[in-house]
Amino acid sequence: MVARALGVSFRQALRSVALTLFPLAFIALFSWASAGTIAGNTSDPVRASAWLYLGTHLIPFSVPGGKLTLLPLLAVIYPMWAIRRGLPNVEEAFSKLNGARIIYSLWYAILSEVLALASIHHGISANLYLTPVMTFVIAMVATARFERAHTRIYYFALYLFSIALGIGAIAFAISLQGHFKEIKSISVVLSAGVVGGILLTLLQLLYLPNIAISAISYLTGVGFSFGAHTTVSGAHITLGQVPALPFVAGLPTGVHSDLKYGVLFWFLLFALLFIFAQRSRESLLNLTRRVIAEGARLFTTLAIIAFLSAGELLTSQLNPVGVIWWRLMEYVAVAFAIAAIIVLALPAAVRSVVHSE
Repeated sequence: MVARALGVSFRQALRSVALTLFPLAFIALFSWASAGTIAGNTSDPVRASAWLYLGTHLIPFSVPGGKLTLLPLLAVIYPMWAIRRGLPNVEEAFSKLNGARIIYSLWYAILSEVLALASIHHGISANLYLTPVMTFVIAMVATARFERAHTRIYYFALYLFSIALGIGAIAFAISLQGHFKEIKSISVVLSAGVVGGILLTLLQLLYLPNIAISAISYLTGVGFSFGAHTTVSGAHITLGQVPALPFVAGLPTGVHSDLKYGVLFWFLLFALLFIFAQRSRESLLNLTRRVIAEGARLFTTLAIIAFLSAGELLTSQLNPVGVIWWRLMEYVAVAFAIAAIIVLALPAAVRSVVHSE
């Protein structure tokens, strides 16, 4: 029975890896063939497909002259879907769901580590220590089942945060529209061709959540960085050398000091969250406990997302690129505390005084 369960989980983990790897291998082979190189060999696109696979799992790379830790957040959805596809068959072979998830995720992490070891070439390698950790965590998250009844506050907070990201994405799109000539000039300089242009556009779309997080950080007065010793905020802009990528045209070019009031956005977001939480009609003590517990989960989630959304882009001169996660979390924590005091604590104190009289 145990051997059968282990065999089923291994086959499904291998199937999930293949579901992610094979389409990426096709893209790598097609790109390599259309590039027209005569010096390369077929091992190059095969190795590149493994790098793409590891990149979709947000695993950092070491490259000659620097690191690549700024990876597209949206890309992780595809391997999570592939992992989810194999879960039902694994559940049938195990008597307990948690055991099935752990064994399945372990096999997935081991297979990913094998790919990371096999893809090392010419100084380019994925982080061999983080590969099994990241893939195991992603597999565990992809196979998790959340009880909505017990996490309504957390889910509502994520919905509000998703709306915030949408606002950031719209603001960035407006900025791009206002700098269309710059986008055209960069595209002409790149001369990526038809296939390269499609792949470059797809890559930038996968980076859209990273960009949206930086955009909402900029709009709320926190700001972000685009390289070493740089600052991009409403009150101050200091930029160094930037890569010739079309999305760079959307970077702010002037100071907008009124954005310092954008920090109120986080207060309003948490005020809405606490108003929603009060609909449960719980006592202040129980409600406070729930808010603290769900707030801790929310802070952890936001900190992880913010941390993964930024990083080094191939060279130390472009490190960090994106939001400074700890600075953003400081603003979020202060807004959370103020909103809790105004929306939850003060009304409760007023009611207690009124009833005592």
